[in-house]
Amino acid sequence: MAQMKKSFVHEKEWISEKEFMESLSLAQILPGATGVSIMGYIGFKLHKFWGGILAPFFYILPATIAMIALSWAYFTYGNISFIKSLFTGLGALVVALLFNATKTLSKSVFKKITIKDWKGIAISLLTFVGIFYLKINVIWLILFAGFLGFIFYYFTKEFESEKTSSGEPLLSIPEEVVRDKMTKGDYLPVLLIAIIFAIPLIIPNIRQIVTTFWGIGIFAFGGGFTTIPLIQHQVVDSLHWLSAPQFIDGIAMGQITPGPVFITATFIGYRVAGILGAIFATLAIFTPSLALMIGLSGIHAKVKNLKIIRVIVKGFLSGFIGLLVAVTLQFAFKSLVDWQTWLIFALSLFWLMFLKKDAVWAILGTVVLSLLIF
Repeated sequence: MAQMKKSFVHEKEWISEKEFMESLSLAQILPGATGVSIMGYIGFKLHKFWGGILAPFFYILPATIAMIALSWAYFTYGNISFIKSLFTGLGALVVALLFNATKTLSKSVFKKITIKDWKGIAISLLTFVGIFYLKINVIWLILFAGFLGFIFYYFTKEFESEKTSSGEPLLSIPEEVVRDKMTKGDYLPVLLIAIIFAIPLIIPNIRQIVTTFWGIGIFAFGGGFTTIPLIQHQVVDSLHWLSAPQFIDGIAMGQITPGPVFITATFIGYRVAGILGAIFATLAIFTPSLALMIGLSGIHAKVKNLKIIRVIVKGFLSGFIGLLVAVTLQFAFKSLVDWQTWLIFALSLFWLMFLKKDAVWAILGTVVLSLLIF
């Protein structure tokens, strides 16, 4: 986010700082990867639908290419001993990354954990019990969490008293955003996207990939690691496209690439239907958030301040904490199996949570250490 702001606001001056912060605030209440959504907003602001499609496309292209290459190498040479050792270590790192992600999400949802946060904590506990012990469908748990967010918060004054960083009420009525009038030519890229998705829908396995990742993209609130329980439920538990260890390895490879956690969809698509599956899985998981971001860009100030939206998202995010804790424990039971994996986990956790250093160095350190101790 900092690099985007520096490039687009200060260096290129494509948008104002206020517009950038508005796009960020809207992206945070919509499903999908925040960075990709912001690229869609900026692209649409500059060049309408062409920009809204091409800017995020080129943003995720390097990571997609890298993930396709890594997926090919993994499924071709994954049985080689040193490759197995490497991914054993990376699996332990993923557990540390999930612990850190749970902490980060918890701090953003519960600023300071007090007795006033009992409602959000109750939602987290319910979703944790629902998925970890009762094995309830994760989609129903997410919807239930949003419903509880509405019941718990909508009829109180908790959200009405909140202020923005500038001291203005969050529920103040914003000014209308003026946009250039759309012409028929501006809708051409939308038609092209529709054609692109229509063609592979006649192929059964590709159609299932597209519809599956569309569904994941629609419910992917919180972005990043919060989506992992949702993806795991769909592709590991329900469809059995991957084994649990393969899914953990896919997340690890997603951390090696420069893209968002959502890029794991590329790995899954490749496993199911090769390069074509990888491409359409990637496009499908990002499409819902981009469509929402572009569709709501003209009324973003109103949308982000609607109380009903904010209380439901509060419920979603509280629920995702419980889901994330459950998945972290499941991954820990599978990945932390000996002193070597526990060592990598402990060092990674110390690096991320206590020293608060960049995860890139934890990944590189894990690669080296795995090849030395296994």
